[in-house]
Amino acid sequence: MARVISGPFVGFSGTINGVTYYQINGVTYSKSKNRKSTKPRTVKQEANSSTLGMISTFMGPFEDFAMVGYQHVAKSKGWNPHNAMVSHIWTVLKGKGKNRRIDLKKLLVTQGNLARAKQNAVELTAEGLAFSWSKEVEPRKGHHTDQVIMLAYFPELGEVKSKIGGAERSVEKDFLSLDGIEKGYSAEIFISFIANDHSDLANSIYLGHLNW
Repeated sequence: MARVISGPFVGFSGTINGVTYYQINGVTYSKSKNRKSTKPRTVKQEANSSTLGMISTFMGPFEDFAMVGYQHVAKSKGWNPHNAMVSHIWTVLKGKGKNRRIDLKKLLVTQGNLARAKQNAVELTAEGLAFSWSKEVEPRKGHHTDQVIMLAYFPELGEVKSKIGGAERSVEKDFLSLDGIEKGYSAEIFISFIANDHSDLANSIYLGHLNW
C-alpha cells in the first residue's frame, strides 16, 4: 500500500489500470494488483480515467490560487492545498460516465470559517469586473478588515484572473481588471473573503458567468 500525496487521484476511491485507490481517515492510499489484468477495461474504469483527466486539466490554472484558497483546509487535514481542492472537486461532480463535469454552482474555490457577505453582485465594464457586497459581519466569524477575493475563470482559455487581499469588507466594492485576457470568452465569477492576517477564509460564492 502506498500513500497518495498529490495529483487528481487524491480523494478518489476505485480501481483504474489495476491500481485500487481508497480512503482511510481522509488520506488516499493506493494498492496494485499482483499481476496485470488481461481483462478489457470496464465502462466505469474508462469513465473514471476520463474524470481524472478532466480534473487534472481544470486544476492547471488554479494551482497558484489553491495555495491560498485551500490553505485553511489543507492545514486542518494535514494535506497540501492542491490535494485539498482536488478532494473537494470530487464532491461537486455532476453527470455520469464520461459526461461527468464539475458543477461550478457548487464549487468552492476557497474554504474556511469566515462569514460570507449576505449580498454580492458583479457587473461587467469595459476594463473588467466591478464587484460589490454588503458589509455586515457575524460575531466571531469575521471582521470589517477582512479583504475581498475576486476570481474570474475562463474555461475555454484555461485561465484564471484573480485578486487576493483586495478591498476591506467595510469598503463594499472593488474592481478586478481583465487586462491581458482575450475578449470574446465567457468568465465564471466567484467572490470570497480572507482575514487580514490570512489566517482564515470564507467559503466562496459563485456569482454566475459573464461574456468578456
